Amino acid sequence: MKLSWYGTAAVMLESEGSRIVFDPFLGLPLKDALCRRELAAIRYRTADAVLVTHGHFDHILDIPSLYRDSDVLIYATKTPCHTLLAHGVNKDKLQLIAPGSAVSIGSFRITAYQGRHCRFDLGVILKTVLKKDTLLHPQRLIELLQLNRRYPENGETLLYEIEAEGKRIQLTGSMGLDADTRYPTNADVLILPFQGTGDPAATVMPIIRQLKPKAVYLDHYDDAFPPLSSRINTLRFTSKLLFGGLPAAAMKYGKVYEI
Repeated sequence: MKLSWYGTAAVMLESEGSRIVFDPFLGLPLKDALCRRELAAIRYRTADAVLVTHGHFDHILDIPSLYRDSDVLIYATKTPCHTLLAHGVNKDKLQLIAPGSAVSIGSFRITAYQGRHCRFDLGVILKTVLKKDTLLHPQRLIELLQLNRRYPENGETLLYEIEAEGKRIQLTGSMGLDADTRYPTNADVLILPFQGTGDPAATVMPIIRQLKPKAVYLDHYDDAFPPLSSRINTLRFTSKLLFGGLPAAAMKYGKVYEI
């Protein structure tokens, strides 16, 4: 099974000729990111299906334009389905998925579990408001916050478990687990976002302890939509996990990982 990352929470899995992509997003059309946007769009359009972890703009904004002329099915919970319908996605392309649902796509078997979105704490709010990019482009921050309100999450964040070729991958939509959900443990790989709170390392450690994965890959640590996002230094955290005996890495853009 092959795994690759294309910024924010966009992850592609490939197995035995089947491809699925989670949360395809191109990032802001900034001048220094145009080549990456084109590369990501080409890869996203090769997918056999799209799976959405939750409805925030950095997870679904580009889906209507990416798949306007394709027959690719998009699996999402109720709120992002409504949002995508409002933005022109044909109802026939949308497949409702909910915690407890399981679906087979090619060689993949995918199960959805209730997750939880992290809370934006005071630390990350102050860091965002006071950063240089915000002071230089305050209107851009206002526009992104308005965009976020138009793309609600509504308590519907999912964790997906993906099975193929005798391997299990768990992919979380945000840095949180549902207290009332019993999750499977010991997946071969756990894919975690690493942004959204003042201390991402402290936020994700309880998730790692609970799920007990054999390896951890980080995504969503990049600066895809400044000034609301920032590039997070992951080295200290991954080094700590490695020192403790847990294989860990921040995924590199476009690199293919063999699972």
